[in-house]
Amino acid sequence: MLLRLINNLVFVVAILAFGSFAYAKNVCDQHLSQIKMIPFDGNAGVDSHYDALKTAGPEAVPCLIANVTNTVRKPNPRPNPSLGDARVGDTAVYLLSEITGIDTVKFLPRKYQDLYPEMGVLVVDKYLHDRAGNRRILQRKLSHWYRTTYLPSVRKGAT
Repeated sequence: MLLRLINNLVFVVAILAFGSFAYAKNVCDQHLSQIKMIPFDGNAGVDSHYDALKTAGPEAVPCLIANVTNTVRKPNPRPNPSLGDARVGDTAVYLLSEITGIDTVKFLPRKYQDLYPEMGVLVVDKYLHDRAGNRRILQRKLSHWYRTTYLPSVRKGAT
């Protein structure tokens, strides 16, 4: 009887966890490419797609990391200019920074970090657009950070 109760509890927790992940992935997939404006100060009410992802918060992070390599062109949603054509992956990187507070510049090679004082956040665009493989490299670094640093801190904060 106790074993059956434990199995049922584990099943319910697994369903809830999967449902939460599926919701966040769905929100990310539905809204990321549709964002038309990322507000300069992160204010809500400017773009409903942006607001939906910000509301999903930490649950959207895995999907955003998965989209770093998404090179589908889209209009630049940021109030500052970008270098080259804006891509869905660029938007994912900037939203990751906003949702998690991570400084994505720290994940770039030293030569790009050295350009930060002169270029500001545009150095991330430069890195992403300089070579096709750079997106995959950044994605791997972000995935590692997510598994080793961010996810454990989110879990710790939830207890």
